[in-house]
Amino acid sequence: MSGAGNEPVQSYALNGYARGGFYGGQNSDDQAVISSANSQLSLKLGIEPSGIGKAFAEVRLNAGTNRDSSSILCDVREVWAAVSPGPFDIRLGRQIISWGRADGVNPTNFITPKDVTALSSEFDDTRLGNELLQVRVKIGQSNLQAIWIPRYRADVLPIDGAKIPAGITIAQPDYPDMRLCNGGYALRSEWIFPSVDGSVSYFNGYTTLPGFDFSIGQSGLSIVPHAYRIRAAGADFATVLGSTGVRGEAALKYPFDDFAALVHVPNPYLEYVLGLDRSFGNWNMLFQYSGLYVIDYEKIAQPVLSDPRDPLAQAAYAYALASAEIDELNRLFTGTSDRISHSLVGNVQWNTLYETVHLKLAGMYNFTTKDYMINPSLSYDIADAVNLALGGRHLDGPPGSLYRMVNNLMSFVYAELKISF
Repeated sequence: MSGAGNEPVQSYALNGYARGGFYGGQNSDDQAVISSANSQLSLKLGIEPSGIGKAFAEVRLNAGTNRDSSSILCDVREVWAAVSPGPFDIRLGRQIISWGRADGVNPTNFITPKDVTALSSEFDDTRLGNELLQVRVKIGQSNLQAIWIPRYRADVLPIDGAKIPAGITIAQPDYPDMRLCNGGYALRSEWIFPSVDGSVSYFNGYTTLPGFDFSIGQSGLSIVPHAYRIRAAGADFATVLGSTGVRGEAALKYPFDDFAALVHVPNPYLEYVLGLDRSFGNWNMLFQYSGLYVIDYEKIAQPVLSDPRDPLAQAAYAYALASAEIDELNRLFTGTSDRISHSLVGNVQWNTLYETVHLKLAGMYNFTTKDYMINPSLSYDIADAVNLALGGRHLDGPPGSLYRMVNNLMSFVYAELKISF
């Protein structure tokens, strides 16, 4: 839309999609169920009333049944306004910012919380927005980025519906309030050259994945999600060698609090990723190695009951036993159960029938914990902006592993029909 004469030029863009889907899985009794029957309308509005200002909003309307709960929900996914004076770009509002150049596993993605329990064929649907102030400035071939995070938003934890032993309950979380001292900040310097892209970054704030504390009462053991603050430094790069893409990413995360004294605070650790991707005709392939090294690693000490007849010794033993169990749970979620761990991610896609049919097989295997995930999918472009997607995700592992604990909650099959506009 444009004005005449001296009126400012205004530009609007409205798009989105409508999607219906059925999702099947298993309940806690291993019975086949319809996990979700859901309809979603996404509306995306971009506004640029002048050359210096712009705004963006995405709102999703969801209706249906999701894990035995029927509801109609309005999800304000993103809403932000921006001004761009000179080389600066200043954005304020709810935003989704994803750092890192690796696929799926991003050690440098310190800012954006996730909902890994989301039932969807698209990985992007697991990302959650948060209220941020973002300032970017372009200097030559590089960009400098500063982010302030005044409000803490945690990951959606795959606990409700997971296989948690009887007698254990989930208590109210212990998350930071809106005091100024609880805010986080992040800095990033990114460069883009003809042969290589890369960045270095720093983060000081609360991790989106909280740890777990505990309390013992008359009703038994209660798990308390408890956020903790870290310092983190990261780097990533992407380049091309011949016809093969190469990308890498690494981050060192170090907690503020005493990890030896607080069960919900993990040891400092280094996480790193190296991936290769290449296309052969109608085939696209990606393989990615990821590793994790725990600093000052120690095995969990098994409690010993010193005097079975002493009530104080019995109470101390019960507390130490609970602490060891929660320590193990924390290590499962952060991937720090072992001093060094190794995993491999693979993604193979075949595009056929004039690139209207896309067959994909993705998977992950952790060589250390023996956890694995398989994600097959079939996507058919029926017409322009009309897509049918079929597929599923199955994850599991040995007894006592994280994926065995959450396999019924996070494994599912799906059928989705999506029309974009």
